[in-house]
Amino acid sequence: MVEVSVIIPTTLPEGATIDPVERLARDPFDDYELLVRRDEGAAHARNVGIERARGDKLVFLDDDSIPCAGYLRTASVALDAYPAVAGRVRQPDDARFTDLELPWYDQGDDTTSTDMLPGCNMAIRKEVLDSVGGFDEETFGWGHEESELAERIAQEHHIQYVPELLIEHTYVESLPDYIEKSYLLGRADVRWWRLDGKSLGWLVRQSLNTPIRGESRLETVRRIAQRAGWLAEIAAG
Repeated sequence: MVEVSVIIPTTLPEGATIDPVERLARDPFDDYELLVRRDEGAAHARNVGIERARGDKLVFLDDDSIPCAGYLRTASVALDAYPAVAGRVRQPDDARFTDLELPWYDQGDDTTSTDMLPGCNMAIRKEVLDSVGGFDEETFGWGHEESELAERIAQEHHIQYVPELLIEHTYVESLPDYIEKSYLLGRADVRWWRLDGKSLGWLVRQSLNTPIRGESRLETVRRIAQRAGWLAEIAAG
């Protein structure tokens, strides 16, 4: 047994540097295990990590999450108090590409109840996942899988936002990555809406009636890529 199990899905090859692994190795807290999973699909990789975890306190990071000093001690103490914890995510001040529509990235300076969990920085007791089930990998390979899980957790358990559980996370590194991520999240939007019982007519109206022009050129690019994702997923049935 270990106190904390850290689950990190990645598409990086064997031998590549994984930033959170390097950062956690420098932390004095050492009662943890790492489960770096290269299984196809983030949801599936996390589920495999959950199954293999030896700890009762599970921490989920992305392979580009940069945890703060004392991160795992903070996570462990928070999970002593709460069944599920949303951490704080800061996007670098000089980042060229950010997503300001994601409120769970930074929910402020005060600890508070929440119904959101950021997949790149969250901590959940294993008993909670045993009670509600893991990630819905049949519906979401990547995109919104943590939001759907948070919805199920919030129906039965308390989720607490703890700003001291802090990471730095870059949304994307380049314009092609920004476009691809916006497109894939658009496809995940449709899968979410279908899961919520939205009709084909509603999906089509949502796709056609949502304005494309944003407040900036970059926002307009994001909306166009998102719209393309919506239409592609609707056409795929």
